[in-house]
Formats: sequence, C-alpha cells, structure tokens
Amino acid sequence: CAGGKGALNRHEGRALGNGNGNGNGNGNKIEFTTFADGRPDGGIRQSADIEDGLDSPGDIFVFDQKLLADDSCKTVIGRNAGYCIRTDPGKPDFSSKDHPSLPDDPANNWGQCTWTLTFYEESGYEGTLQVSGRESDMHTSLISIIGGTGDFKGARGVL
Repeated sequence: CAGGKGALNRHEGRALGNGNGNGNGNGNKIEFTTFADGRPDGGIRQSADIEDGLDSPGDIFVFDQKLLADDSCKTVIGRNAGYCIRTDPGKPDFSSKDHPSLPDDPANNWGQCTWTLTFYEESGYEGTLQVSGRESDMHTSLISIIGGTGDFKGARGVL
C-alpha cells in the first residue's frame, strides 16, 4: 500500500434517499466512511487571502483531493472537491470585532463549506454527494448532505 505523511480527513456519512440507484432506491439507508487526502500529493489545496496576510473572515480555501476508502491501503475511490469561506478564524481572532454576540473561541477556526464527493466505479457506488454547512478546522463537524446523483439521487443526511 502507498503511504505518505500528512492529514487524512475522515468523513463518516449516513444518507437516506429516494432515488432509483443501486444502493439508495426506495429510501434505503447508506452508511459509509471515506477520507479526504490532505497529504502533499493528495490533490489541490489552495487558499485565496483577502490581502491582509492573516487568516481572516472572507478568505477562501479551495480543494480537489483524492477520496480514499476506509481500507488498509486507503484505495482511491473518487474525488473530494469544493471550497470553504472563512467565517470565524481562531488566531488572530476577529470574532469579537465582527461578531460581538458570539463567544470568542481562539482555539478553533470556522468556515462555511460546500463540496462534492464524486465516487468512482471502484467505490461500489455510482454518483455524487453534495454537502454544505459550517465546518470546524479542529473538531468534528456535522455537515448536511443536501443532495446527490446516481446511487445517491435525492440523498439527505449528515456527513
């Protein structure tokens, strides 16, 4: 199996759909675990700064990474692509200036993220899952599954 140093971001998903795909027809439940490959050779990871050189509200982070199976070899089963807009950075922390009613959390960073999990045939699924929601850089987040195609047509759930 190929290895490498760097972050593997775990996705655990539960989807319920009403599509006619192999795994999702008639409201069947699909549970899965995948990893987004954050290692240097795992794909594109690029930020767009608002020119202050800091992690600031409004900064955008785009990514198009390998989607890996939850197996011992971390088999590539698709792509994980999307973007996040920084809404509340940790350090330096702007939340007291931009969001005076929110508690200050300098130990975390938050972003509003939207992305698509595209599954290759090798995954055992066919199609895509679209997810969107508020994501923590440092802690577990529950992100809404807002739709899908193929086996995931009409999917709703949590990633």
